[in-house]
Amino acid sequence: MSGDGGSVGWALRLHAACEWIWFTALINLLWVTFTVAGLIVLGAAPATVTAAALTRRRLRGDRVRVVREFSRGWLTEFTAANVVVGPAQVATALLLLGTTTQMLGSAPAPVVIATGFGFVFAFLLTAVLATLYVNYDLPRSRYLLVASRWLLANLIHGVLLAVAALAIVVASFFLPGLIPVFAVGAWLVVSTALCLGFFAANDRRVAEQDSAPSPQEHGSSSTTPVSPPASSSAPLSATAARAPRAHAGVEPHLSHPASAR
Repeated sequence: MSGDGGSVGWALRLHAACEWIWFTALINLLWVTFTVAGLIVLGAAPATVTAAALTRRRLRGDRVRVVREFSRGWLTEFTAANVVVGPAQVATALLLLGTTTQMLGSAPAPVVIATGFGFVFAFLLTAVLATLYVNYDLPRSRYLLVASRWLLANLIHGVLLAVAALAIVVASFFLPGLIPVFAVGAWLVVSTALCLGFFAANDRRVAEQDSAPSPQEHGSSSTTPVSPPASSSAPLSATAARAPRAHAGVEPHLSHPASAR
């Protein structure tokens, strides 16, 4: 009986893995299709946001009709996504072009390195920005600032995102057939899953800090007040522009997750 149970478990895990592979390939195809439909410049941002939103829902266990909901989400988020995510994507593309041109030309090494680091930061910022947009309800003007502050305060998370991107690039290099079928979809799914995990951990940490007793509750004035350390995640908040925390330089906690997105 235990052998049968183990076989069933492996079969279920294999089925789940195949479903994710299919989902990733479909997201890849739809992202390319709708990006081209938007003449690339206007199509990439809503396609990226929609892919992140569907990945988020699938990770939560929701049933997702990928093709129908992707097309609907792309149209619904067309304007907002281009306002929030579009500029970061354009900056990423320009920095990539600049880095490539400088490497092929005779630009000084420090300039090439600086431009390359700018490209990497913009690339990672775009991933954080897209996931932030689908997971939290903020004024549009706040997303870029909050995402930038979060990434700068959480460089280790940025490194993990960069490692994931590098792994996809290396896999695509050794298996070039993956590029048109899985590469973009794999990055969208993996980066969204990682960022959601980072944000969830950040929210738990902020909740713990908020619930920690104050010095007055302990009756001691010599106790250091509870405050997020400078190296901790910058908490995210839908009320960021309205009710900032007393802690200097710390973004308020995101109190209104965009669960309806």
